[in-house]
Amino acid sequence: MKHLPDVCQMLGKWSSVFIPTLIYCISNQDKVWAIKDNSLSTTLQLIWDAVYKGVPYTVTTDGPVIAVVNILQALQRLSEWHNSISTTALVVFATFLRSQPDLETDEDHQQFSVCLLIKSTFLYGTIKEDGSKHTEPFQSDLIVQVLAQHHCAISGALTVVPGFTTLGHAKGVLALATLVAGISTISLYS
Repeated sequence: MKHLPDVCQMLGKWSSVFIPTLIYCISNQDKVWAIKDNSLSTTLQLIWDAVYKGVPYTVTTDGPVIAVVNILQALQRLSEWHNSISTTALVVFATFLRSQPDLETDEDHQQFSVCLLIKSTFLYGTIKEDGSKHTEPFQSDLIVQVLAQHHCAISGALTVVPGFTTLGHAKGVLALATLVAGISTISLYS
């Protein structure tokens, strides 16, 4: 933090607004795992301009903002964001399985988990046992809880960053939530 411009240390905006906005912007991209330095520089510049309006600064790939973001806080927070989503999915899925009164053994849990993977049933809010079409895609408790965890991580973020056109789509975090939900379904009892 001491290498950042002085304005970053005023009013706590770096931790409470800048970093959550970075997570929010990353979560709206197609690729939430692999972020190229030039793309990150552009994103950071757009966020800088939105958070620190009127404070002239140019984010460069070798400057203090990107260095602090890359090395210290943002990578740690992005890692915590990825991990919290995974942990939430595992806990919610384990709780869901324990709440099923007809599942008594590990084998029952495993068979039920396999059934949830067929046609990605675990994604739906309403699952029809008669085999008819499931309804409410991406509204299962598993997905909703994972997205709620994401919402906590981006609390304080700016929802409008001029020049960043994909905000509000949440396609990256939805893909991540779907992935961790599916992996949770597979890994817990396999």
